[in-house]
Amino acid sequence: MTRSTSLQPATDATALHVAAMELQVAARETELDDLKAALQALQARYLDKIGPLYAELIPLDEAVAEAEIKAGLRVPDPDRDDAAEPGDTGTLTASGCSTAAPSGDLKRMFRDVARAVHPDALPDAQHDERTRYRRHSLMAEANRAYAERDEDRLRLILHAWALDPELTAGDEPENEQARLERRAATLSARLVQIDTEFADVHRTAIGRLKTKIDDARAQGWDLFAEMVRQVTREIALARAKLKRSQKWEVRSQK
Repeated sequence: MTRSTSLQPATDATALHVAAMELQVAARETELDDLKAALQALQARYLDKIGPLYAELIPLDEAVAEAEIKAGLRVPDPDRDDAAEPGDTGTLTASGCSTAAPSGDLKRMFRDVARAVHPDALPDAQHDERTRYRRHSLMAEANRAYAERDEDRLRLILHAWALDPELTAGDEPENEQARLERRAATLSARLVQIDTEFADVHRTAIGRLKTKIDDARAQGWDLFAEMVRQVTREIALARAKLKRSQKWEVRSQK
């Protein structure tokens, strides 16, 4: 009894810490979802407003280049080799799986995952529905990762299994403390993952564009509207250049 009482304050403190982390993770996930939604909206706006302008500008630029070459106003570009780059080895099957032989490290990682999560490794006393489903799901994911030669994903599967707060069974205070600590570790790992996702999203082309638009708005001007005006000006310029080049082409043929 004394032992359980002595452990209770630590368990309560850990529970409060876990609760705070869960709120933090929920808030960060909401922020990430909001950012992704904003980027999707910006992308849709870009495709609706600017996409058609570029669809008009690109063939105009090509027509200008062709007309200037014919008129002797531009030197033709040398032919480009569209063949595969040297060193591009390995092929993918129709399912996206590599045909290359698995490495020794990949095999060892897969065996480690299988030993940890395979349903047959579960003791009879722990054959509850939740654990069985989790093991089957992780094993299926591991099989896909192995087929795709994805050692990093295998490592993540093993890490996710090790951090499962439900792996420690029992109702003793020691086990409750262990479950809370595992949950805290899982939440901490999720926060790191969310930060990584934020960084990845901001590095995308649409993410960089949103940052520029937001910065411009903070300075009092509309970058998106200026982009529309710029492409519109380029279209007008390309049309004028095409008209002049076609006139030069007619003169050169006389």
